[in-house]
Amino acid sequence: MTRAHGFVAVLLLGVLPHAARAQDLGLKGGMSYGNVSNSGLLPGELDHRTGFAGGLWVGKRRGILTLGAEALYAERGVQSATAGDSRELNYVDVPAYLRVALPIPGPLPFAYAGPQVSFELSCQAAPGDCPDTDRPKTSYAAVLGAGVRLGARGGLSVEGRYIYGLTDLKLSTVTSSSSYKTRSFLLLVGVDF
Repeated sequence: MTRAHGFVAVLLLGVLPHAARAQDLGLKGGMSYGNVSNSGLLPGELDHRTGFAGGLWVGKRRGILTLGAEALYAERGVQSATAGDSRELNYVDVPAYLRVALPIPGPLPFAYAGPQVSFELSCQAAPGDCPDTDRPKTSYAAVLGAGVRLGARGGLSVEGRYIYGLTDLKLSTVTSSSSYKTRSFLLLVGVDF
């Protein structure tokens, strides 16, 4: 087992006992569209990296408010078609948020916001590994999202989430020494247990 797989296993084992006591528990999965805040990272036109995001969520509901936390695997990064270069970053994201639902009959719309800490599992550059630039392995972000829950307990949810990175990734650069922060959009589908 690699160090990254061991980290994910320990993280999930730490979350599961709390999940068992939570009022709500579920799985989420979907697409992650990642980018960085500065275009000086790679030459040429930059494109976002499309990847997978998925994991476990837990929550404690009090009326229209829910306090929630997640452990999600997420793929982010950037690609430069012109230079044939890329940075592929894989993380375990641990957001904590306050979710507010609108108490209306039928599908239940909701919005949420909160902080997130992310633990880097791997970084690949094309070609080869990412250069050692004293890049932080732990980063912080703000999370803002909205969605709709279909049905009661055991139902599905669909949501969109924006991740605004606050930590300088210190990626090696070609044209700039400016800071590089994660900007991501996640489109997720969830199921409650």
